[in-house]
Amino acid sequence: MVVRISGNTEDITDDINLYSKIVRRTCDRLDVQAKSLDVIFVDDPTLRELHRIYLHDDSNTDVMTFNLGEEGVIEGEIYISLPRALEQSKEFDVTVQEELIRLLIHGCLHLAGYDDQEDEQRRHLKKLEDELVSEAAVEFL
Repeated sequence: MVVRISGNTEDITDDINLYSKIVRRTCDRLDVQAKSLDVIFVDDPTLRELHRIYLHDDSNTDVMTFNLGEEGVIEGEIYISLPRALEQSKEFDVTVQEELIRLLIHGCLHLAGYDDQEDEQRRHLKKLEDELVSEAAVEFL
């Protein structure tokens, strides 16, 4: 799987390799057979516009995931708002690195087919997300 990380990365340059490893490990753990995965760090207005266009929701969000591949092939894009991650790291009293790891894993879960639209789905996704974040922390931090 090809993993590319781009966008507004000047504040997180030192962690790019770590984030790529976490994406690969998470996809392996979830048995996501992706051909490619692009992680794009953007600002709030950019992600809000994507949120408005594709989910018809004109509010800020932290992560959005798209599979651009044809049937049976995953060619994913994970968009993450770096300003939102910075804000949430303060809100949840975690490091920015820890919050970005959570958002990357959340995006990978969506690529694996997990949804969080309904309460039960959200609880299941959150439980699995917490497990994967804990495993990533043990292995990489």
